[in-house]
Amino acid sequence: MEEIKFGALTVTEKDREQTKSINGENFTVRVPLPSEKARIIAQTARALGGQNINSFPDDDYNYIKKIITLNNVIVDHPKWWEGAEYCLDPNLLDQLWQLYLESELKLQDFLKKNNRKQG
Repeated sequence: MEEIKFGALTVTEKDREQTKSINGENFTVRVPLPSEKARIIAQTARALGGQNINSFPDDDYNYIKKIITLNNVIVDHPKWWEGAEYCLDPNLLDQLWQLYLESELKLQDFLKKNNRKQG
């Protein structure tokens, strides 16, 4: 398990993870490190086919970004899950996206609170 130093605080992969039961199925997302986030951005750019971001309607760009991001941050899932690009349930994708966004905020709060205590 990878550990990251943040000030006086050590953050593990588990600290960056959050699990949620959706329709009785557990999904776990892990907040990406900056280098992993850069990879997600690069993959999103490739998925746009080199087109200017402004040439896409916001909804289309956000959908592409959501699919690419979820495929990179979901680290545990039900056996039937093959990836966000195969999910035909927009509600499930929205719930997973919300889980990811909430996980990012939760990690930021954790870092702020715990690094302040250490420093």
